[in-house]
Amino acid sequence: MSDGLKSTLDIAMERMKNMLGDEESKLTDDQKKRIAEVKNEHEAKIAEKKILLAGCEELVGELQKLKENQAARIEAIYQESNEKK
Repeated sequence: MSDGLKSTLDIAMERMKNMLGDEESKLTDDQKKRIAEVKNEHEAKIAEKKILLAGCEELVGELQKLKENQAARIEAIYQESNEKK
């Protein structure tokens, strides 16, 4: 990753990694699958928004909301892993 600006998702993922340490490797296969599904779903939504809102001022805000939602959903899955301990 470059030293440039980081997205909200990048920052959230870094915070989760710092909080969890090596916990990421302790996710169940189901949790890993759910995280992948969340990522794929949000990639599709982002692509859709880019097409529908091309050239609109609200595109940036909509993309930011989607990224924040994705980060929150992934963090919730990680929290499940922590609660089961």
